[in-house]
Amino acid sequence: MLGDFIYSGEVEDAAYQYDTDKSYKYDVPADNDKVQKIEKNVKRFLALAAVFISIGLVWLFCVSPIMVPVKIDVKTFQGLPKSDVLNYAGIKIGSAYISINAQEAEALLSRLPVVESVKVIKRFPDRLSIFLEPRHAVAAVIARVNGRLQPVYFDRHGVAFRIGNQAGEAPPAWLPVVSGVLDERQPLGLGMRISPIFVPLFSRIAAISDEDPKIWHAVSEIGIARKSNDLYDLLLYPVNSPIRLRMASDISKDTIYYALLMVEVCRQLGDRLPAELDVRSGLGVYRAKEIGFVE
Repeated sequence: MLGDFIYSGEVEDAAYQYDTDKSYKYDVPADNDKVQKIEKNVKRFLALAAVFISIGLVWLFCVSPIMVPVKIDVKTFQGLPKSDVLNYAGIKIGSAYISINAQEAEALLSRLPVVESVKVIKRFPDRLSIFLEPRHAVAAVIARVNGRLQPVYFDRHGVAFRIGNQAGEAPPAWLPVVSGVLDERQPLGLGMRISPIFVPLFSRIAAISDEDPKIWHAVSEIGIARKSNDLYDLLLYPVNSPIRLRMASDISKDTIYYALLMVEVCRQLGDRLPAELDVRSGLGVYRAKEIGFVE
């Protein structure tokens, strides 16, 4: 009996162990099913995401530049409307992004005499920006154009970008008039450039105007007195004064103010006004017909 009892106990323990192992074995497949189900869902999600991303990339890089009209932003100035800018650049409203050549459009717009600088920028996938800077007149030259005398406006680089005035429009009072800089043999037209030897003069006039534009209210004309092919003096004609001012070509605001001050001093001479006041050396030297040179 003892042997049987012991045997039955071992059987019961074995049965107990079997049941425990059985329950454990049933739990593992249940967890594996859940894991596999989650993995399948994740894979489906990733597959769908990959499809949508692929479609988006194809649209962004392939379809959009060809099919979607480009969005154009133009920064222009008065006298040059947006429609004219696009016409000159060869760009049509509704053009596709991929069909626009930014460098070619930039080159076409830079040919306009009234444009000093231009920048055309493409921003992928559907943006186009055009930035234009106008030329600003720093001096006028009176020339015969189409059979009549008209003001020709030059910028600081010596480029003629405008001829004549509109009906009822007068030249700006602060704009100096320069004479003697045009070669009659040179054809005069929009976009022409002044002789290189005079470009520094127009640059100095621009710098003086930036500093004090009112100074030109006191000067009616700036003439050129040639010394050689590359050297010249300037002859300034003050407003309301018969005295001519001879100055070096490297004029500045201070030298002009000094010369104008000398004109006021000379007025104290009464009837013995000099014909010309030479301030090239930094000291006023004048000539009067009656008394010769006085320093």
